[in-house]
Amino acid sequence: MTSTLLKLLGAGLVHRNDELVFHFKGHVFTAKLTQGGLLSHCTWNGDPVLQDKVAFTTLTDWCDTCIQELVDEYVTRFSSWKRVRHVPTGVSLAQIRAKLRPSTGTAPAECRCAQLTRDVLALELQLQEANRLLTNKRKAPEKIQDDNPFRLKF
Repeated sequence: MTSTLLKLLGAGLVHRNDELVFHFKGHVFTAKLTQGGLLSHCTWNGDPVLQDKVAFTTLTDWCDTCIQELVDEYVTRFSSWKRVRHVPTGVSLAQIRAKLRPSTGTAPAECRCAQLTRDVLALELQLQEANRLLTNKRKAPEKIQDDNPFRLKF
């Protein structure tokens, strides 16, 4: 089963590293479209978020996660395809999706490198965080020594 985002990439209607954005109650969420039609490098009002998720496979999953986990709201009838905009063109993904030709039998081949892409994205996010820490000259939180004499040690 080929994802719609992958079909858009294969058709050349969108490109790798294109930024996607949506607004919800004064909040701005962005993500980059990556190889395999995955969404990664998410931000919330300009700050990196959801790095533990690494990548999303669908637009709906990304939007729902942003709204539910970050804004702590539950919304029904939120059309991610109509609300998410493709930053380079300024149009909604619904408008771009409408340009896909009806089933001609020439859909792009299923991406078989999704796990590799997820691994690369995870490493990129780790590198981004390390660079941020170095730039801000902050130390990573230190682990506190466990001095509880009653804790079982194996």
